[in-house]
Amino acid sequence: MISWNTVPQIAARFFSCAIALVGILLAGALHGSAYGEEGMYPLTELKHLDLRAKGLTLSAEELYNPESVSLIDAIVNIGGCTGSFVSQDGLILTNHHCAFSAVQAASTPEQDYVTHGFLAVQRKDELRARGNTVRIIESYRDVSREVLSVVVDTMAPGDRARALSAKTKAIVAETESQHPGKRAEVAEMFAGRTYVLFVYIYLRDVRLVYVPPRGIGEFGGEEDNWMWPRHTGDFSFLRAYVGPDGSPADYAPENIPYRPKRWLRIQPAGGKEEDPVFILGYPGRTYRHRTSHFLAYEQDGRLPAVADLYEWQIATILSMGASDRGIALKYDDRVKSLSNTSKNSRGKTQGLKRLQLVKAKSDEEERMQAFIMADATLRSRYGTMLRDIGDVYKSMTATAAFETLMDNLRVASARFAHALTAVEGVR
Repeated sequence: MISWNTVPQIAARFFSCAIALVGILLAGALHGSAYGEEGMYPLTELKHLDLRAKGLTLSAEELYNPESVSLIDAIVNIGGCTGSFVSQDGLILTNHHCAFSAVQAASTPEQDYVTHGFLAVQRKDELRARGNTVRIIESYRDVSREVLSVVVDTMAPGDRARALSAKTKAIVAETESQHPGKRAEVAEMFAGRTYVLFVYIYLRDVRLVYVPPRGIGEFGGEEDNWMWPRHTGDFSFLRAYVGPDGSPADYAPENIPYRPKRWLRIQPAGGKEEDPVFILGYPGRTYRHRTSHFLAYEQDGRLPAVADLYEWQIATILSMGASDRGIALKYDDRVKSLSNTSKNSRGKTQGLKRLQLVKAKSDEEERMQAFIMADATLRSRYGTMLRDIGDVYKSMTATAAFETLMDNLRVASARFAHALTAVEGVR
């Protein structure tokens, strides 16, 4: 446990590093206007961007180069979050909430690292980050033509899905046989059109180095979460280890720190006003190309249902641990996850309504419908497409609360999850 006398100095030292990581993304940038370029760009598409026109002096090849070492080699996926190597000895900077489950697993009511934080003064003091792995991109290749080679226009939707699944599994199996000890994944980038094969190195020995006290890591609580400007010290440090021979290995005392191909170097001066910002990471997915019907379903159906359900779960869990820190500690990570999603869902709902995105998207679709109807060929193929999609989403909105409850039963109830696993195993 860290004494409160040392917390201010430790927090100041490490939080400055967390802020300076953004400075790395700004390093060498030119002055320019303060504006945002919307959208997410797959790594293979960076070469099509005029980065210099946006004020960034780094070239696309310096950011991502499949033939050589580039900045992307310093960016990793850790437990589903984005992390960054910040030293040649495998030190990783990530968010506090991304290390939270590991801190919870290492804590007891007597040694409560969740509340008081953790600092490994020496490497031998680092704690196992149980359940965490570090995923590093080894290679990245478009396999759309291979995957779609099994699809024909006359296929029924179910047959098409099964054919695509079988093909992607075959590609993964073949790739992993060619790269022993590594993992492969075929990701659908644009639904039904673009597929990318990733080959990953998985590091299984991950250890906690520094986690701030909860008062810093969650400063402001949910009031501060998803807000801007944000005041939370949402950062932690971990370290990745490998076997003595340098290959991925399970936890063992004799393991050595992983030496990454590239790590981020801190810019002590930080960024300057109006410097451009370019973010590399694992943002998940985007829904910007979905229809107005999808947005209406999210706004009026799914998002409110998720928020209501999660807030009920949070209240129930908090009441269970109100008088027993041992019980509360077991559910801290679950409450944090539920709170994060609930706040996100409420915020998205508010944003959709404030920006009137459903109407804006509907106006776009009216122009699209007019374009379709003006061409006989397009009209025969797509004349009722938007209306048909709307009918599906109206049905989904009507049952959103029920479907949300059913979708969450497996994760909300351990007993139900075990029962489902048993039934599925018998089948």
